[in-house]
Amino acid sequence: MTRHRVGLVVAAAVAALSLVFAGGTASAVSTTTKNLIKNGGAEKGAGSADGSVVAVPGWTESTGATFTAVQYGAGGGFPTSTSPGPPARGLNFFAGGPSDPLDTIVAVQTVKLNTYKTAIDGGHVSAALLGWLGGFSTQGDQAFVEVDFKDGHGNFLSSLTIGPVTEADRAGVTSLKKRTASAPVPVKARTAFVQLSLTRTDGSYNDGYADGLSLKLSGI
Repeated sequence: MTRHRVGLVVAAAVAALSLVFAGGTASAVSTTTKNLIKNGGAEKGAGSADGSVVAVPGWTESTGATFTAVQYGAGGGFPTSTSPGPPARGLNFFAGGPSDPLDTIVAVQTVKLNTYKTAIDGGHVSAALLGWLGGFSTQGDQAFVEVDFKDGHGNFLSSLTIGPVTEADRAGVTSLKKRTASAPVPVKARTAFVQLSLTRTDGSYNDGYADGLSLKLSGI
């Protein structure tokens, strides 16, 4: 065997050993999923140019009927493309909507986790929740996101939340601020129930705002 051939064999052996634990089993490569929230950035469908109600694909309202997607820069004092908020924002953001008769509008969606059940039941999967939340000027309207992990029978297991971002957090400026949270995904979790709550405290328009909502699992 030539010197060159010996060198290749040794290199291959070293590479193989780097994949092995002390116990002699190959390590699993930990990966992270794509964003599991559908239309988390309010970009599916056309945003309203004046804050009126438009269809928001991927979401179902569980209370009220005013949940909407609004264009950045829409007339009426809404956030603009340069207002404090997501650095890589799209065209639209979520809002509670006009003439809201309720204090809180809730939009929901269910994420199925069956694809990841083997890893989840192994007890080494974690979830990361991210969103940009905010409101209008000195009003107290705000947004809150909760993800409830449930088993195959719909029983609650645990939750993960972000928000709200208060008027004080925004220093009275129309804006959206980044919020994150992470936690282990409970064993036997089969769905993640995502709830976006937009609360009105002042005025006639629900100016709870949200954008860039993301739920990702790691350790898959």
